[in-house]
Amino acid sequence: MRKIIIHIAVWLVLAYSLFFSLTIFLPVDFAIYRSVSSISLMAASFYFAGWILTNQFLIKKRNLILFITLGLISIFSLSILRVKLLDYFAGDAAFFSGPVRSNRFFDPDNITLRKNILRYSRLGAGRIPYLTGFLIYSVLSVIGVLFRLYENKDRKERESREELQRSQEAQILYLKSQVNPHFLFNTLNNLYGLTYSKSELAPQMVLGLSDTMRYLIYETEQKLVPVEKELNFIQNYIDLEKMRISTPENIRVSVQVNRPFVFIPPLLLLPFIENCFKHGRIGKEEDGWIELDTWDEKGQFLFVCKNNFTENKIEKLPGIGLSNVKKRLKLIYGDRFELQTVKQNDEFMVSVQFPVFERKDML
Repeated sequence: MRKIIIHIAVWLVLAYSLFFSLTIFLPVDFAIYRSVSSISLMAASFYFAGWILTNQFLIKKRNLILFITLGLISIFSLSILRVKLLDYFAGDAAFFSGPVRSNRFFDPDNITLRKNILRYSRLGAGRIPYLTGFLIYSVLSVIGVLFRLYENKDRKERESREELQRSQEAQILYLKSQVNPHFLFNTLNNLYGLTYSKSELAPQMVLGLSDTMRYLIYETEQKLVPVEKELNFIQNYIDLEKMRISTPENIRVSVQVNRPFVFIPPLLLLPFIENCFKHGRIGKEEDGWIELDTWDEKGQFLFVCKNNFTENKIEKLPGIGLSNVKKRLKLIYGDRFELQTVKQNDEFMVSVQFPVFERKDML
């Protein structure tokens, strides 16, 4: 609707401009006729070439020969029609001497004026009026074709972007949904161990699990969450893990975030931390350790995760581990992120960097 209004407004402005220029040397009714007929023919040339011929013979059928043939026929036809209309209602009063009133053109007794009209018609009977119309409608036809091709290209690109976005959102939801059962499964296993041994930490773990599950259920349905909430969730998860291990002091967490109210995608960091507990020595050997560093700078969110390990299980991580995060980062940020993994001796490090979002509706 907006596009139609813009088109109508443009043609009305052109018609008024032509009408205003013609009223300088033509009576008002002649100026109206000349401006309306001229703009109508111009609009017909523009839309016939741009919307009918281009749609049918360039975009759909891709028949260039038929497109050019019909385009030339339409231009010639409009050029002839233009000359016939101008001959039918001659209006260039600048060729006539003295002031002219519109009703005098139809006065059969005005012999002098009739002679002037006939003389004007003879002067305009050559090739120049036809050539002028041909040039005008050729230019308008080319503009209409280019305009329609640009619209079609823009529409296809927009549809492609929307389809890609829908596909990405579906994949992100699928990848994110894989994290929740995995997290719940691990936590319930830990809770089972505490309740089986009748540990006093079991009730506290239930409360911690309740908080984290509330975040998973209600907050992660959003495309973006505040950094502060995501970090609180990570801290709750680490606290839950600490309850089941004998050396919680070997877990070091450093958070240096200056802008906690910017937004990031939820559950991007959890798989890294899960892998530390699953594949590392922490909770299995006394010398197991984990180091987590989180900070932000210049609109970037940075996270580094380190742990030591014994068995070579890093290369056999499940699909919901590093590959999950990499897919999500690729879908969300394209090439605007960095994900590196380093395995050296008995240490494994993951570092990730990606832009933060200023608003919740930016993704």
